[in-house]
Amino acid sequence: MKRIFNQTTIALTMTLVTACFAMAQTAHAASPAQQAIQAAEANNQFAFVMFYRGNDAATKTMHGTLQSTLANRQDAVLVPVQIGNVAEQALVKQFDATRMPMPAVATLAPNGAVCSVFPRRITAQQAGAAIVSPGQTQILKALQDRKLVLLCAQPTAGAPVPVGVQQFQADALYASRTEVVTVLANDPAEAEFLTKIGVKPGNPTPVVAFMAPPGVMVGTFNANVSFDVLAEKLAAAGKCCDDENCKHHKSAQASQPARR
Repeated sequence: MKRIFNQTTIALTMTLVTACFAMAQTAHAASPAQQAIQAAEANNQFAFVMFYRGNDAATKTMHGTLQSTLANRQDAVLVPVQIGNVAEQALVKQFDATRMPMPAVATLAPNGAVCSVFPRRITAQQAGAAIVSPGQTQILKALQDRKLVLLCAQPTAGAPVPVGVQQFQADALYASRTEVVTVLANDPAEAEFLTKIGVKPGNPTPVVAFMAPPGVMVGTFNANVSFDVLAEKLAAAGKCCDDENCKHHKSAQASQPARR
């Protein structure tokens, strides 16, 4: 199945996400870096968490690039973390940072989603691209929570979510692991992301993009997509349930060409 997002998104982050993306509270007092990340979340800012071992040339270069790139931005902060710092060991362990090529930077969205991971080096362009749209941060967070995502690109604010999407989200088999994300199709902030996943920005009718973890594009559909089509496409992608007798599995298998 088609994979979604580019190297500054899910493809570079899933090895870290399973271990670290949720910044959960512990019984211990938060470290300085953890406090900085929490403050960034509270201020609706992205946190560029830069792990480093020593003050070598690669570390100086990465730190300088991030400092200069973020200097005039109000939506992002730099959080350096020396992996040998005893006070930061909970954060280092959370990110499994000792196994990462140093230096390395992980970008966290205000909602806690890991948007990107760059080992050894980062360019100014990559740093800028790591600050993604609100819609993309919602999708990344849901996928990292191992949820199915139904993105509805709506032509106008308040437009109803397509019936098939509503039915899918309400179904007992999918309700607890499905998140519906809505964005305006003509929102300039979402244009690059929508184009990237194959949804035409500004489309006059609703478009549904169906995604499954870790970053599989199940398909894109018009507003008339039915519950059965969504379920069958999910089963065909191998992202449905574990029940071999599930009717959607059977339907999906029946639509596939026979294998020899």
